[in-house]
Amino acid sequence: MRAPMEASAPRLAALPISMFVCAVSVALAIVGSLGPWARVPTYQAGYGDAAAGEGVFWVMGLEAPGMIPIFGDGTVVLVMASLAGVLILWRMVLPPKSSGFILSGILCLLLLSAVIGTVNWAYPGYIPEADSRTYFKASVKVSWGLVVMCVALWPGVLAAAYQLWADELR
Repeated sequence: MRAPMEASAPRLAALPISMFVCAVSVALAIVGSLGPWARVPTYQAGYGDAAAGEGVFWVMGLEAPGMIPIFGDGTVVLVMASLAGVLILWRMVLPPKSSGFILSGILCLLLLSAVIGTVNWAYPGYIPEADSRTYFKASVKVSWGLVVMCVALWPGVLAAAYQLWADELR
C-alpha cells in the first residue's frame, strides 16, 4: 500500500515549475476578472458648488456599459482563464511529454486574456458606442481587479511560452 503513494510523489516533483506559475496566474486572473475594474467619480454639483454631490461608481469586470450586464470583457477573460485552467490541469495529469497542442492552447488563452486586460488598463475611460464628445472619461481610475488580473496574466504567458519552447521547439 505504501508503494503507490511513493510513486506519485516523484510525479509532482517532476512537473515543471512553469505549469505551477500558469496555475497561479489563472487563479489570480479569475479573482481579478470578478473584481472591480474601474472607479468612476460622479459629479452632480452645480457651477458654484464643486464638492457637493460627489460620489463614486464602480465598474465591475463582468459589466459592459450599454449592454447585457454579464457580457463584459471580464466575462470573456473569466471564460478564457477557466479554459486555460482546465488545460493546465490536463497538462499536469498527463505525462510530462504531452502534446504541444495543450501548451499552445494554454499560451493562446492566456495571451488573449492578457491583451484584453492590458487594453482595458491602457484605456480605462473608453466608452463603447458613445459619440466623440463622450468617447473617453478622463477621471476614470483603474481598480484592483484589473491590476491583479493583468499583473498575474503576463507571467503566466511567459511561463507557458517558455514551457512550449522547452518541450516542443528546442
